[in-house]
Amino acid sequence: MDSSFTSAYDEKVRPLMDKIDQIRTLLSTSYDGITFPTVVVVGDQSSGKSTLLEALSLVELPKGSGIVTRCPLVLRLHKSLRRQVFRIHDSEKKVLLDEGQVNILNYIEEETKKLAGNNKNVVETMIELLVEDPKVRDLTVVDLPGIARNPIHNQPKNIHEQTTKLINKFIRQEGSVILCVFPANVDIATVESFTLAREVDPTGVRTIGVITKSDLAMNHETLIDQLLMEKQNALQLLLGFVAVRNRSTNENMSLEAARIREKEFFSDHPAASVVGWHCLGIEALINRL
Repeated sequence: MDSSFTSAYDEKVRPLMDKIDQIRTLLSTSYDGITFPTVVVVGDQSSGKSTLLEALSLVELPKGSGIVTRCPLVLRLHKSLRRQVFRIHDSEKKVLLDEGQVNILNYIEEETKKLAGNNKNVVETMIELLVEDPKVRDLTVVDLPGIARNPIHNQPKNIHEQTTKLINKFIRQEGSVILCVFPANVDIATVESFTLAREVDPTGVRTIGVITKSDLAMNHETLIDQLLMEKQNALQLLLGFVAVRNRSTNENMSLEAARIREKEFFSDHPAASVVGWHCLGIEALINRL
């Protein structure tokens, strides 16, 4: 990350983020119409949302096929001198989750079952964590259930309505930035998250497209064209697109190793010499946010 950018951020933006966190503890996000800056992650099932959130937050998250996220997961990321993870309750009470004794992934799964039950429905009740770590940037990120079109197993028949209604509740807040997440091997014209985003952000002023699984792109040219947004058939967003390559659900590697592998991947990718590093990798996305 560019040192001058980091210095400017710490000097000018960080104090404002600290004030926001202080106010957030006193007021709810709906109090008198006040909204707080929030990054809302939206995408289809198995689009790479959870692995993207892992890369942003440095927290191991549940992932797999089907609906894994069944309630909103709010991650307040705070740059700090040492790593600590807290559960935030409705009363703003903080409870330390000792990672030496508590597996955060398992904890989230168990808390999800308590809130949403053992079926495959979704609920609006949130799980909220505060993540303090020297390697994160100051962000509040919300992971939402993936868009489900057809009910399977014991899912309710209106599962598509449930997921899209919950997504709309978060992305319609004007203080939110919408991350529309989709894999590189999917036709962008079929990505429903952009349809939902356009309904609340028709000019694309607070929507960022995040292309996951870049190693699965059918061809480099299509990926580069979308990142550049120069051709008429490319979707246009004011905040643009970022391509990432995170670890897959079945890869046994640390989050740090995944970041190193991502940098190596894009170093050898044709896009690096065409679009530049401001569009490539998780660090580029963090800087843009």
